[in-house]
Amino acid sequence: MRVSVVLLLLCLSSVHLHRAVDQLVVGDEQTEFTQSQIEELKKQYAGLEGSVDSTELSAEEPGEENSNTAKVAFSYASGLNGNFGPHSSDVTVVFRKKITDVGKAFSPITGVFTAPLRGVYYFRFNLLGISSYWLAVCLYKNHTKILDVTKYPKGQYKYAVGGATLLLQKGDHVYIKLRQKSQVSDNSDNHCTFSGFLLFPM
Repeated sequence: MRVSVVLLLLCLSSVHLHRAVDQLVVGDEQTEFTQSQIEELKKQYAGLEGSVDSTELSAEEPGEENSNTAKVAFSYASGLNGNFGPHSSDVTVVFRKKITDVGKAFSPITGVFTAPLRGVYYFRFNLLGISSYWLAVCLYKNHTKILDVTKYPKGQYKYAVGGATLLLQKGDHVYIKLRQKSQVSDNSDNHCTFSGFLLFPM
């Protein structure tokens, strides 16, 4: 609607300029344009042209921005049908069963997420323990431990749940480690999952 009004004003202004007769007939009265009035019309005409240009630019920008925004999101389950652990040292938990994978930034072979671009990401994990072993898991960014969640199931269903928002550089790694002497359990119900997604690029 705004563009249509602007174009109409442009046409009206153009008619006044190109008649170049320095006079306008309104009903039975004749009115002469002064030079200053003609200059004022020219300024208005130029201003309306700029308004149209800016309107067209603003209409194009949202599409361009959306097309350049990376899309990264994943959610994997462990794929286990039984127990994993205990081990004599900390080990990376590998999540092999794909639920969602947009951007292909998570590896179901290594269990490691690799940031495809600099940005702020959110990660969440959910792991189940049901034995007499400890359930202790950690979220890592590269070689730095971000958080540690520890439970003692005592033969009952216990979940280790955690999440964090991280600023990552391109190539940074994020993964889950099961601490030594700990154990997780899973089946086809997908009790153990690891998920993450890009909130916004930086």
